[in-house]
Amino acid sequence: MAHYSVSKAVVTGGARGLGRAIGERLAREGLSVALLDVNEVGVKETAAEIAEATSAHVIGLGCDVTDRPGLQEVFRRAAEELGGLDTLVGNAGITRDRMFHKLSDDDWDQVIAVNLTGVFDCLRSAAPWLRAEGPGRVVLISSVVAKTGNLGQMNYIAAKAGVVGLVRSAAVELARFDTTVNGVRPGFIETAMTAAMPEEARDALMTDNLLKRAGRPEDIAGAVAYLCSDDASFVTGQVLDVNGGSAL
Repeated sequence: MAHYSVSKAVVTGGARGLGRAIGERLAREGLSVALLDVNEVGVKETAAEIAEATSAHVIGLGCDVTDRPGLQEVFRRAAEELGGLDTLVGNAGITRDRMFHKLSDDDWDQVIAVNLTGVFDCLRSAAPWLRAEGPGRVVLISSVVAKTGNLGQMNYIAAKAGVVGLVRSAAVELARFDTTVNGVRPGFIETAMTAAMPEEARDALMTDNLLKRAGRPEDIAGAVAYLCSDDASFVTGQVLDVNGGSAL
């Protein structure tokens, strides 16, 4: 069983999908977890369900990662309720898929605001705790398409490629505080987000990998749990591809 020197995690986009799976896995590993999501009702319900299933301390807080003043207050509240903060999983994300010549200004601006600027603002909001004495962990969720490209996702891909840049840079800045920073690039995973894709395209993408199956949220949660554990204490500035071998 993995050992964890960290014990208090914030997971953004935690109401469903990858965020829910990550929050539940960290709770099962013994961490206290604050799930953040713009869907306040949903994230509170998810937190209660995970707390009941794991007997861990899990809370849900409404949070819009594009609301900078509100975001800082949410992180302060999360740290207060958890008794501190030493781990951040930046997972919140949206899609507004169209071929690039059909993207509206709003399509571009919203995706960049949530998927890139929002990740940076979460890092900055968590900085007082991540820079404190003692080990810390940051795991930021990118995407396989940031490596491969994809039709109709230029806004999403630009943001997720930017997340890789945040991983590299934050790893350099936070290393002296014993906080590691890594990323995960999921392949196509069975979530509500991918379920919204056209069925034929979704099915083709889901199995276009060496293992010939769709990824599961639990696959990503396991990778995040590893990067948060002491087994990964000498791993920083890295991006782990979890995609069934689809982008070697």
